[in-house]
Amino acid sequence: MKMRMLAVPAVLSLGLLTACGSSAASEAGKSEKAQPGSQITAEKDEAVASQVPEEFKDGVNVAVYSDWAPEEYVEEGEFKGWSVQLAQIWSQKMGAEFELNASGFDSIIPGLGNNRYDMAVASLGVTDERLKSLDFVPMQKEGTSFAWAKSKPDNAVSAVEDVCGGTVAVLTGAWEYDYLTTNNEKICGDEPMDVQQFKDQPSAELAVTSGRVDYVAAGSGKLGYAAKQSGSLVVGDFIVDAVYNGVGIPKDSPLGPVLRDAMQSAIDDGSYGELRREWGASEQGDLKKAVLITEDNPNG
Repeated sequence: MKMRMLAVPAVLSLGLLTACGSSAASEAGKSEKAQPGSQITAEKDEAVASQVPEEFKDGVNVAVYSDWAPEEYVEEGEFKGWSVQLAQIWSQKMGAEFELNASGFDSIIPGLGNNRYDMAVASLGVTDERLKSLDFVPMQKEGTSFAWAKSKPDNAVSAVEDVCGGTVAVLTGAWEYDYLTTNNEKICGDEPMDVQQFKDQPSAELAVTSGRVDYVAAGSGKLGYAAKQSGSLVVGDFIVDAVYNGVGIPKDSPLGPVLRDAMQSAIDDGSYGELRREWGASEQGDLKKAVLITEDNPNG
């Protein structure tokens, strides 16, 4: 099956969302439907479709993170990214339309909690705190990577301990900030990292390429994509603390098992792997088995 870019027209007020954190964001004013078959085609899986709860047969309301390429983002009014396309594959396998809504992080998790959204395509990392109110159907396993300016080869590192004593840029409220600050002393002892937060990912990356900080830490897929696009960053070939991330749904939602089975169907027919390869996502983060993660079953 040949995969192409999903392009869904939208009139949007773009908000900011972090894969594992948060920042202030404006709420989108419009939503658009992902039309099955408009850009990519997947076969309906009757076994999956037969499980779709009646309440979702008329459509699934989906919050989409608007600024996390290559997973999910909005560009010139179009939803793009491999996570968005994978969600469309799930939609086709389920035989149910997914209505896409661009949203900032500050609205997504509350929106899932108050049933404004049925699911969120937002590269959400699974954390103990989030499991108190959400279930997850992961799309990949991803860890933290570090990047430095190509113009400063002396900053090259091959392990997280090599970053000790340096300055590290992270997205405000991101999982990387919590991880690095919590483990700073354990990792670095009396030569700690200076972890600095930035309001958005481009600002964090610019701080590195302009020489204001030594490193930027973010999800491995995000940094790899940023380095490829800019040509001014080098990403280390090590990954720290790989965790599941992907789609969030309200706790105990009957949609969870159906999404898990749609994901398994995409793994089994090869569409999942083919899609990720087209976007340059590494096989290292591929899932071999779909899982539904809950507070009672945190390992899926």
